[in-house]
Amino acid sequence: MSPKKHKCSVVGCNNEHSSFHLLPTSEPLKTQWMDFIYEGKAPLKIPKYVYVCANHFLTDCFENEGQFKAGLASKLILKSGSLPTVRDATSPSEETRHQNCYVYTKASTSTRSCRTRDIGVQTETSKLCSVGTQLSMRTLQTHHRSVCVQTETTLSSFDVSTKLVSHTAVASSTPLKTSSKRPCLDLEEDEDTLQECSSILTSQETDVTFNPAEADTSITEPKDLSAQESSPNQNICKYIVYETCIMELFDVCPVCHRSCHIRSQRIGTFLRVEQLCHHCQFSRKWNSQPILGSTPAGNLHLSAAVYLSGASFFTIEKIFAAMKLHLFKYDTFRRHARMCIEPAIVYKWRNWQDEMLQLLAQREKVIVGGDMRADSPGHSAKYGSYTMMDLETNTVVDVQLVQSNEVGGSYHMEKEGLKRGLDFLDAHGVTLDCIVTDRHPQIQKFLRERNVNQFYDVWHIEKGISKQLEKVCKLKGCEKIRKWLHSIKNHIYWTAASSSSGPERVAKWMSMLNHMQNKHTHEDSNFPACLHGTRRSRDTKKWLAAGTLPYLKLEKVLSNKRIVKDVAKLSPHYQTSSIEVFHSVILRFTPKNVVFPFLGMLCRLYLAALHYNENAGRTQATTAAGRPVFKVTFPKAKKGEYRVREVKTQATFRYVDDLLDLIFDKVFVDPAPYVDDVLRIPIPPALCAEYDRPEKEEAISSRVSRFNQ
Repeated sequence: MSPKKHKCSVVGCNNEHSSFHLLPTSEPLKTQWMDFIYEGKAPLKIPKYVYVCANHFLTDCFENEGQFKAGLASKLILKSGSLPTVRDATSPSEETRHQNCYVYTKASTSTRSCRTRDIGVQTETSKLCSVGTQLSMRTLQTHHRSVCVQTETTLSSFDVSTKLVSHTAVASSTPLKTSSKRPCLDLEEDEDTLQECSSILTSQETDVTFNPAEADTSITEPKDLSAQESSPNQNICKYIVYETCIMELFDVCPVCHRSCHIRSQRIGTFLRVEQLCHHCQFSRKWNSQPILGSTPAGNLHLSAAVYLSGASFFTIEKIFAAMKLHLFKYDTFRRHARMCIEPAIVYKWRNWQDEMLQLLAQREKVIVGGDMRADSPGHSAKYGSYTMMDLETNTVVDVQLVQSNEVGGSYHMEKEGLKRGLDFLDAHGVTLDCIVTDRHPQIQKFLRERNVNQFYDVWHIEKGISKQLEKVCKLKGCEKIRKWLHSIKNHIYWTAASSSSGPERVAKWMSMLNHMQNKHTHEDSNFPACLHGTRRSRDTKKWLAAGTLPYLKLEKVLSNKRIVKDVAKLSPHYQTSSIEVFHSVILRFTPKNVVFPFLGMLCRLYLAALHYNENAGRTQATTAAGRPVFKVTFPKAKKGEYRVREVKTQATFRYVDDLLDLIFDKVFVDPAPYVDDVLRIPIPPALCAEYDRPEKEEAISSRVSRFNQ
């Protein structure tokens, strides 16, 4: 017997619609509905179930009309107190086409005819509802019955499907074929005459409908059910549920209260439970999470959460295995990343970058900092990521990823990254005042030829000088120099900050040699005398004498031609320390002990930039009394010296929420334009592409050990 449809009771209505609404039981709504249905001539004997199709209501009578048209809802939900007013219903062709695109039932693919039934339960209107365990006896009220229509989820119908042996003539949903792009996993929601198939009740006086894919419950807290129904899948709370606790809900038949046969099916983190009572033939299917097309929403959400948080799939896999949690395979994770996550990241970064570049183009002069991070470090690095940062706003403007085989070796990656970054800024109309970098000779020559004003980061020069002085201090007879190490470090920072020209910086720097001899007047007119006041030293042994071994060694380091030349170009304003901080953030997303493909590495760099830009301006944390919070640390490089650091407020992750919304609401729905942008990114060949790859069997046969040659 083929399944029957609900029939609209309005006089003269022959239109078909997937959404039917049961006659309300409360007055005066019931009388008003009856007058419309029977044109004021209601019969003495009214059928037990009277339905009105959605064609007889205005569009503003529905709460989810937009979701229904987009395929995100299976049936329309009436607003409380709505009345049918449209007598001449529209043609059902549009609605039929809509369902043909998004609904696919098992009856259309199975060779065995199945009867499907959809049910809901009419309840009193209540804004808040505390729900107990699923299928508790309190929800089985036999004196209420509301027959609904087939349900849906995004792009397909994926609720519950039931085989019924009973020959009771009850209206049921009609199977429709699909023409959607993605293969749709198809199930139907059960319908039974007097029994319900879920413990979640939707409070609607005039329209009792229930969609398990959109419902969310809490055992301990009251929930606003209307808000839960409208919440996106990525914003619904999730819980860890034990298998035994789920199966307890299906052990007993809700109709005859006898033991049932239970079968479960799993797709990654998704679980479907099928229940069959051999006594009364009651059956149903329950899904643990919504289905988007043919993809369980929880699987996609977990893949996105792992990727966007910078975690490793293999680490998560080990955690899940330790907890006995089911997880999908790595191939599924990569498919989610390739089709949805990485296109969303590229789109999000480029949109933000375009807005930032428009602001920079409006400024007359821009001071940027540039530095490269090698991954992994050394001359065998595979990747080099060059960062361009606006030092005035402490914002990452551009990140260029270079693979070593693009430029003939890792030594040339920094120059290529800088070149690409400058070309990118020029193409967007950004005018540079200067750039602050380290003092690599290759970079110096390139910027000099390009006529870009360059300054050097003070920390890089101080670090190089300190290493040389540490070696000098270990020489016999030069131990006295150690007393001056801290002063020399402070002096180079003071020289950069207090000078306005290159000659002034050189004069102040060279004055250190006179100062260590207890001479505080100098021959250079740019800095004729020390600025400190006259004071008497308690430690007279610290002064150096001209011509002695310590003085000669110290003079050789401080007056080195390259150092003096670089001191003249010390940055007087901004430094690249913020870029070093950004490099430490990159480690969260791209650990150096993990190998990533080129596109995966690029997307993780974009994630690191989004995270840094969102949290770069955090303020210092304060106590409840309003006092600023500090912490004392002992850095290893300081060899026992402590440092007092400000404690910042907690980091935020709004970019993650934005990316999740983008993935679920746009990229997954129509991935083509986003994937096309990713495909246009030039990806260099793998490092091993230039070598001949032998046949696997041949390589195995020629395999030998050093011990058995």
